[in-house]
Amino acid sequence: MYRSRPNRRRWHPERREGAPRSHCASCRTSPFPNPILVRCELKYLPAAAGAAPFPSVTRSPVLIVGLPTVTDHQGDPGLDPDDLAATLRVLEQLPQLPAAHPDIETVKRASQRMFNRVRKARRAAARQEREQPLRQADEEVLARTATGSPMRIDDETRGILLEASAPGEAAGLLHFDRGCYVCHAKYRQVDAFYHWLCPECAAFSHGKRDQHVDLRGKRALLTGGRAKIGMYIALMLLRDGAELTITTRFPRDAVRRFRAMPDADDWIERLTVVGIDLRDPSHVAALADEVAAGGALDILINNAAQTVRRSAGSYSHLVRAEDAPRPAGVALPRMVTFDRMSDAHPAQLVGSLGADAVAHHQDRDEHHEAAALAAQASAHVLRAGSASLEAYLAGTAVDAGGLLPDLATDNSWTNTVDQVDPLELLEVQLCNSVAPFVLVSRLRPAMRAAVHAGARRAYVVNVSAMEGQFGRRYKGAGHPHTNMAKAALNMLTRTSAQEMFDSDRILMTAVDTGWITDERPHDQKLRIAGEGWHAPLDLVDGAARVYDPIVQGESGIDLHGVFLKDFKPHPW
Repeated sequence: MYRSRPNRRRWHPERREGAPRSHCASCRTSPFPNPILVRCELKYLPAAAGAAPFPSVTRSPVLIVGLPTVTDHQGDPGLDPDDLAATLRVLEQLPQLPAAHPDIETVKRASQRMFNRVRKARRAAARQEREQPLRQADEEVLARTATGSPMRIDDETRGILLEASAPGEAAGLLHFDRGCYVCHAKYRQVDAFYHWLCPECAAFSHGKRDQHVDLRGKRALLTGGRAKIGMYIALMLLRDGAELTITTRFPRDAVRRFRAMPDADDWIERLTVVGIDLRDPSHVAALADEVAAGGALDILINNAAQTVRRSAGSYSHLVRAEDAPRPAGVALPRMVTFDRMSDAHPAQLVGSLGADAVAHHQDRDEHHEAAALAAQASAHVLRAGSASLEAYLAGTAVDAGGLLPDLATDNSWTNTVDQVDPLELLEVQLCNSVAPFVLVSRLRPAMRAAVHAGARRAYVVNVSAMEGQFGRRYKGAGHPHTNMAKAALNMLTRTSAQEMFDSDRILMTAVDTGWITDERPHDQKLRIAGEGWHAPLDLVDGAARVYDPIVQGESGIDLHGVFLKDFKPHPW
């Protein structure tokens, strides 16, 4: 460890017992055994442990701790040889001048910047070397948490909850302060589950993950309920007693996922799975009519969204699975499909929007064949093309949504306005903002009926994101089309929530799920994960944020017309 002395022309490091003293006459501290760097009048000499004191100051090569050596910059152009030779000649002539000569003062001022850089680099290198073991120890503490574990599978939705390897409620203490993801306060005690939350926010989040409310007798519609956050929202609703309808483009995969839950027999008969493409407004309108025909609706959660368009090959695993038979010999949810699906990358999306979409119920014998054909149609329009499953599985894994990793080095999450495909722009607006609008509009009478039938409140939860917020001081240039869609969803909430509450006692909110996923291209995600980065929250945390306005409403706390972040109202 090095430190400066008041006399800036004399410098030495910390000293310890048993080493020779420096030759510098101004040094007054005790001797020390380590190799040292002695500075006197801009001259540097190394002194090895056990060596005799230096007899005198000589002109030796400069040794600067913390700066690169000459060999580190062999490829750099460097100074012009003639200029360097001239500089050395000037420096050799300086000792011949009187000490008070103005030229010496001029050279001293000119060289001061270089020596300031020397000191700064040397101190930074020493500090980095000194702190490295401590930072490594901090990384080991974070790795013992559930969310910071190197073994964490982001977006895991097989129902396997994250677990911490650290015993007890805390993973350990950090040597350096860390900023809390939620409240931004500095903390050092690390929760056993959360690696990026302070103890207070971690305790609060634990409570929110486990909260329940009695929803027996209530009907709910959840879009995008097959995987990731949607699946965990669905499980919360079902386990609290709701009769639930979910939507997905891959209904058979959804059936298999929910059937695999260990407690599926407790609620599977209250689940309906609808195969639908929300990018087709005619399907969305037909879905609303189908749900309304079933009676009063208590809860509508607009969760489905297209964030990044995947390559066709990413869907190959799901497409093939849609042709497989459903599990046999066990109770299964009711499955409804529509008679035609839009293409995953439609060449003429507008032309594919039909006027008369028809729902088909698999539990009715006369419609069984039509429903099966519809499921197959869904598979065909999502064909993998030339991509093969085996090629992608070599060294990679199917993600939580059942998609194969998209190996493209860029995607629409990093695209600027001139790079976004206009067709993807249209897809995103249809799925992320138009579909929610149509559902809210068409299902409002059914939700009004729920309140008139005795429900305290009805609920609309629009799953939004910070990307749609206008109040942020900085807004990056990437994915402007998804920002637009989330901003539109926020404006729907901001515009209509108060009127819907005043007229029908419907509570409509917009909710940010928190940072739970990384949408960057696959190669970037792998690199960042290899460096130890993980999102601060998991899928259950995201689902808990969406579920919370319903829990609060049933307990008598009305939240409406607000944008909720981390369970609290946040600026739009």
